[in-house]
Amino acid sequence: TGLIGAVALMRPSKSVQDLELKSVKKKFKAQNFAAGCSREVIVRGAEMLGWDLDKLISQTILAMRASEAEYGKY
Repeated sequence: TGLIGAVALMRPSKSVQDLELKSVKKKFKAQNFAAGCSREVIVRGAEMLGWDLDKLISQTILAMRASEAEYGKY
């Protein structure tokens, strides 16, 4: 969620409601963006779930959208 939240904060809306997988994947590849978020841990987490990276990111965005509605923007 840290990486996705950071991507959302860079958007004009500052929200995950209009965030797309493509935007997160682009920032995922940029090692200097959200450098404290371990890409290795994210990939390992997807593997542990039996998911590919796209599914993990997409499902996390959906979960964050639901919580953003309840708790507010990141």
